[in-house]
Amino acid sequence: MALSSARALQELGLQVATDGPAFTHILRRQSVSKASVAPAAGSSAKRIDTVASSSVGASSASAPSKPVANGPAKAPAPAAAPKILSAGSALAPQQPGHGFSVMTWNVLLPNSMDGWWIYKYYRNPGPAAEWTARQALMQQQLLAAAADVICLQEVSDQSFDQDFQFLCDAGYAALMHEKKGRMRPATFWRRDGWESLGAVHKDRTLVVVLKRLIGPDAGKVVFLVNGHLSAGPSADRRLRQIEDALSAVSKEAKRLSLDKQPIPTICCGDFNSQGISGVREILVNGQVTPDFREGGDPTERGQDGKVITSKTKKQTIGRFQDALEAAFGVDCVPATILVSNIDGKMLQADGAAQPALLAAVDKAFSSLCSEGRSVMLMPDVERFLLKVNHVFGRGSEYRFAMAAMEKRGVEEFHLEDFRALYLAELHEGKFWGVEHDLQVLNGAGMAVPSEGPCQLRFDYVYFSEASFQLVAVQEPLTEAQKKMVWGEPYEVFPNAWHPSDHLPVAATFAFSH
Repeated sequence: MALSSARALQELGLQVATDGPAFTHILRRQSVSKASVAPAAGSSAKRIDTVASSSVGASSASAPSKPVANGPAKAPAPAAAPKILSAGSALAPQQPGHGFSVMTWNVLLPNSMDGWWIYKYYRNPGPAAEWTARQALMQQQLLAAAADVICLQEVSDQSFDQDFQFLCDAGYAALMHEKKGRMRPATFWRRDGWESLGAVHKDRTLVVVLKRLIGPDAGKVVFLVNGHLSAGPSADRRLRQIEDALSAVSKEAKRLSLDKQPIPTICCGDFNSQGISGVREILVNGQVTPDFREGGDPTERGQDGKVITSKTKKQTIGRFQDALEAAFGVDCVPATILVSNIDGKMLQADGAAQPALLAAVDKAFSSLCSEGRSVMLMPDVERFLLKVNHVFGRGSEYRFAMAAMEKRGVEEFHLEDFRALYLAELHEGKFWGVEHDLQVLNGAGMAVPSEGPCQLRFDYVYFSEASFQLVAVQEPLTEAQKKMVWGEPYEVFPNAWHPSDHLPVAATFAFSH
């Protein structure tokens, strides 16, 4: 583990386990709405088992409506207000085998074998951005929570076994999404308390059916949807992805003769959307009609008024609740992403470049041109790419530059090409990459740390309200961490003490029936 990361954790009163027993067991399939959380407010495997997956199919805000169901659902029993657990605490059930806990976390692609660019996410790249340091931080946080079920997003199929060996050593079974993709969801569950009854792999979602083995809830079943929905202006695809996952739940319940309503379902993950979204609408109100329009997400530039479905889409599981919203209240739900506040400094609302950004890009270009020239020659391009990507021949910047020079028929990279490169990066959502490159090339980027972070909420735990009672949720940050974000040194994520740009979301539940 990096020394800087260890010191940062020690200052926050956290302990980190850097060693662990050998890997023994893993299950694997073969085949700006701004929500405030401010203060005051590897070894080799001894055994690889498989989990059988069943094949299921191919892959304006409205007032709350009655649950959509195949039959009448019983009203949930009155429950006490959910508890708010402190960040870093264990998600302990009321008693062993009673109720269960879920944690979801987009961990940011592990860079042990892939993800060379992850250092660009860091305001101060260094040892903390290396996988050994990041993995140690993840191990500390995940094992401290001791959740019954852990749903991760952005795991790598190239290094999954070794990256999360520590969870298997701690008693978890695991299943990674089997479909192609660099960044995949993976679900873990405690082997001593749960068994898998099946799984379905859909478009960017993984459905796992788990049965409780011990305690007063023995025999009860939970359907877990772990999703990493499409990013960017893809509201229609996100809606299809969540609808397909919920349809898979219903079909699995029927296959297992568990289709009597209500179907106990947890739907969680990184939904890459916020505000009044189609994903929220189908979960909370049961359907999305053609006249529905999304709203309340400033990151979705130019999408106002867009039709996201031409036909009514429905789910038959029943009404879901947002766990964080139920616990904290609509106006006080904590953000799950705290990153540099640069989006508006780089792009205007219509997607055009801000004048200040163009000035910074032009300054960087001038610094790269050989003396007396107004264009970059091949040696200048090589020097540029080595500065920002550390290795010549990799990255979207390299591919763009080579394509531009090939199109011109001469090894010259012009200012208009340089501008077009960085506009393309921004329109792909790589604000973090542009900020990093400007810092390297100009000595400063667009961020003003003292302004505080950009706050987004893309990560959720939804639960079927007729099946579960929400017992508790967990604060995402300690008071000491909040002070480091909203005061000197104005930290953003990832950093030396947090290894991802996302914060985990965790909740505990009791069965209603």
